[in-house]
Amino acid sequence: AGMDLSTSNRYDLLAGNLLASGIVDGSGCPGNGLNPDGSPNACGITAARETILNWQNRYDAAILRASLLGDIPPLVIKAVIAVESQFWPAADWTGGEIGLGQMTSLGADMVLMWNRAYARSICVQAFGEAGCPVDYVYLDAGTQALLRGLVLQTIDVTCPVCPGGIDADKGTVAVDVLAETLKASCSQSAQVISGATGRSPAAVMGYEDFWRFVLANYHSGAGCMLQALQNTDDPTSWNAIAANLSPGCTSGATYIRRIEEQIKP
Repeated sequence: AGMDLSTSNRYDLLAGNLLASGIVDGSGCPGNGLNPDGSPNACGITAARETILNWQNRYDAAILRASLLGDIPPLVIKAVIAVESQFWPAADWTGGEIGLGQMTSLGADMVLMWNRAYARSICVQAFGEAGCPVDYVYLDAGTQALLRGLVLQTIDVTCPVCPGGIDADKGTVAVDVLAETLKASCSQSAQVISGATGRSPAAVMGYEDFWRFVLANYHSGAGCMLQALQNTDDPTSWNAIAANLSPGCTSGATYIRRIEEQIKP
């Protein structure tokens, strides 16, 4: 368990957010370290370098813990966070993408639908033990919407009195919720694969390709993945499945390439 997840990558989106929020002081730079479009300039990137290093590794302990609990490869969790948010935990409520994993209402729906233990914990938090007699899928639409909102609120790190307006330590909650969501995507993917092929995922594809499928399912949704499986003559490899993603779903393949770039040693 002594796995070292530390990275030392350059993350411009993170740098821009650290400068814009004032967590990094860019006053010695032109434009406070930022270009007019909000991206960091060279001086800003230099000013933020040290903080970027610390920031991209500040959730490593939480990632390791969540990976052990959920039996999810820690490198996968970290790569998803890198691709989704570059480790900036703040919420974009207008864009509807919240926290380190850029959780959406659709993502909240998936985790509540496919991860019963987690769904129950959220329900009990809202309504108490007695208020949760049935699974999420059987609740009325209004209650489902309320629970989805609650999931997104748990990972909102907005904090007016904190430096930069965010409580960065609360980002560890988003790591846990991301792990729970990836677990849900595993369950849903397994069902999609066995439904389409009549075989268990392990009988169809290797471990790494299954994870590629799970992450593409997290990104693109089960509709995209089912269609791709049905279009693929021999769905035993990720490359074959990715080649058969329909036009509206091809971002799933790009997403996997971006994840793989983060995992490469």
